[in-house]
Amino acid sequence: MADAPAQETMTMRIVVDVLLTAFMVVPFVLVGAGGWLLWQRQTGETVEAEVITCDFDIRYKTSSQHCTARWTEDGVERIGPIQGSGDQEVGETVTATLRGDELYSRSLTLPLVLLGLGLPLLILPFLWGRRLVAKLRGRGA
Repeated sequence: MADAPAQETMTMRIVVDVLLTAFMVVPFVLVGAGGWLLWQRQTGETVEAEVITCDFDIRYKTSSQHCTARWTEDGVERIGPIQGSGDQEVGETVTATLRGDELYSRSLTLPLVLLGLGLPLLILPFLWGRRLVAKLRGRGA
């Protein structure tokens, strides 16, 4: 005796739709974030900055690192935060991008990792959309 095929429930359909939507959006988020970081770190005035200190902010479930650097702008020495730098660079001089009163590390590691993960995954939404369009055209004909 064969079992009857499983019926699709509304809950199951919602879960599948949510997972599919998340899976299709993630590549766009990765590529967008990688592109933004790449643009942010590579455009603007380039300065040499000495990383002075890095402090860890450790909380119950999160931790973050905040670094401070010293640089010269128009002959005036300035001190302020530097984004994307770490404690391994304390005491070293690094190249950074100056935007307003804040420095951004010119490190390409994070932007390239995000782009490296996002670009191959970006193929999946396009293949799925192409298949969906072909299926819809097949029904209409």
